[in-house]
Amino acid sequence: MAVVHRTFPPRSTVTLRGAPESVSVARRRVRGFLGEGHPASEDVVLLVSEVVTNSVVHSASGGGGGKVAMTVAIDSGAVLVEVSDAGSSASAPHVRNDPQAENGRGMFLVDLLASRWGIRDAGSGGSRTVWFEVDF
Repeated sequence: MAVVHRTFPPRSTVTLRGAPESVSVARRRVRGFLGEGHPASEDVVLLVSEVVTNSVVHSASGGGGGKVAMTVAIDSGAVLVEVSDAGSSASAPHVRNDPQAENGRGMFLVDLLASRWGIRDAGSGGSRTVWFEVDF
């Protein structure tokens, strides 16, 4: 996937505990930041939920006092979200399209709803950032 970045001014960053309850905190934070009636709110909140859940469940940030950082920015036609965690020795997040699976479709939703998305790794054993943009 080609990486095309717009210039977004930093707007809101929050550091979350690597715990399941942080997913609802992230959703509330995004809803509050975007405001009532924002045209991309529903899609962005859903994708934040999926990506933060992946960080909490599948990265070294989950449990044991780990941290997940989320940054949200808005320009005149898109919302950019970046979720950074401690990375994982397992494979990078990837799109899984298995209609029979009970879980594991979060990146499928990101691929479906985001205008652009990607992954930045800091290298062996380093942090990982999943980012996505939703146009409106």
